[in-house]
Parts: sequence; C-alpha cells; structure tokens
Amino acid sequence: MGKCLSMCSAQENINTGKSTSHSVAGPQTNVYESTQKKTVQTDRINVVEIPRSYMVKSEFDDSKIEAMFQKYTDESEDAILVNGMEWFCQDLGVNPAEFVVLVLAWKFNASKMCRFTKQEFVEGCKLLKVDNVNAIKHKMADIEKEVRKNTEDFRELYKFTFGFGLDVDEGQRSLPVNMAIPLWKLVFGDNGPVYMDRWYEYIEERGVKVIPRDTWNMFLHMAESIKPDFSNYDECEAWPSLFDDFVEAQRHKTSNGTAESMAE
Repeated sequence: MGKCLSMCSAQENINTGKSTSHSVAGPQTNVYESTQKKTVQTDRINVVEIPRSYMVKSEFDDSKIEAMFQKYTDESEDAILVNGMEWFCQDLGVNPAEFVVLVLAWKFNASKMCRFTKQEFVEGCKLLKVDNVNAIKHKMADIEKEVRKNTEDFRELYKFTFGFGLDVDEGQRSLPVNMAIPLWKLVFGDNGPVYMDRWYEYIEERGVKVIPRDTWNMFLHMAESIKPDFSNYDECEAWPSLFDDFVEAQRHKTSNGTAESMAE
C-alpha cells in the first residue's frame, strides 16, 4: 500500500474487607467478655502490616514493556523502524498491511508509518494494559472489533489515517493519490460505499495528484450520508468541487445507460 507499507510488507483486584464469621456463638458469658474487651481497648490503634503478596498488582509491568521495546528497536535510533516493525508484526502473527495493524498504530498514536517511537510504544502498551506480545495479540482482536462496531471510534481512526500516511519528514500536508487510494482501501476494507472503485478510477482519470485533509474527511461524510445512487446529493451543500464533478459524472453515466437500455 504505497511506498512505506510495501517496505513494511517486505521486511487482582483483591478484597481488602475483613471476612465475617457466621459460626455458632459460644456461651453467653464469652460473648459478653469479648464485648467488654473490645470496649476497653477502643483507644488503641492496631497497625497491621499487609504482606507484599496481598498488595494490589499493576495490570502491566513497566520493565517488561521496556524490554519488549528494546527487542525490536533499531540500532541507529531509539525507535522501532522498518525491520523491527516487520519482526514485531511477525511475532504478532499479522501482516504489516493489515487493518488491525493500522488500528494498533492508532491506539499507539503513531506519527509515522513503519515507526514507533519509545514514547508511542510505551504509552500505547500502558493504554492497552499489556506488557508482552501475547497480551497485545489478544488485545488486537478486541480493539479491531470495537472500532468496527463503534461509529465514533471508526471516525477517529479514519481521521488518524490521513496524518499517518503523510511523509512528515518531507513536510507533506496533503496525501498523494498513490498513497490515499491504498489507505482508503485499507481503512474501509469491504465496508466502503459501493462506488469506491468508481471513485478511485475517477480521480486517477482526472489526474488528481493530492487529496487535502478536508477532502479526505468529507469523503467519510459522503460515504455515511449519501445514497449509492446519489439521489440525495445536493450540490448546493458545502461539498468539495471534486465531489460535485464526480457525482455529476456518475449521474451522467447512469442516465446514458438508462437511455441506451430504453432504446434497445
């Protein structure tokens, strides 16, 4: 999926309350004596030291996260780069170009493709409450299901994908079409609008070079709100002109197709 993705593909809770005994009480005098003793000792404070084994344990171990990061880090930089990312994905049992890897990058708030800084990796693991590869592997299935079911999560992932695809080192502010199309295919998968292939074909035929952020974001709005036949598309609304031209071209093709069918 573009230069960067192809490179990647190549390479107790413990209960601290006191337990209550419900055994049958002994003779009445014992109960009275016990009560007396408690009354006499009300001004005493007994400090009980809780054994270490009963302490509430953290859900993750910082040292394990650090060790996991170091396993994949690059020799030239304190970050996980292309080779380390390939190894990391291999251990996770996934392809770097899979949707779930994009979701993981989103959860880690990664700023670039094929790269996790130490802060991104460590903070991402803490967010997911994981400190080893197996834990991440199990978590990935859950977060993928969540983002596919939760509309707001998917919208956030979609917006993230635009920035994720930019070459920040080159100062890019718009996505080249040869990167935008693979990213659209990745983020939508089989769940995009029925006209996705026609959209790709149209922008390539038109010679569109880049997709600005506003156009990227508005495309999701169109995908969510506009019917497949574009019958509810209103050119008077604040759509990008590229969308207006695309819809007009699709309507023209549809009307020509209908006219030809009637003539036959």
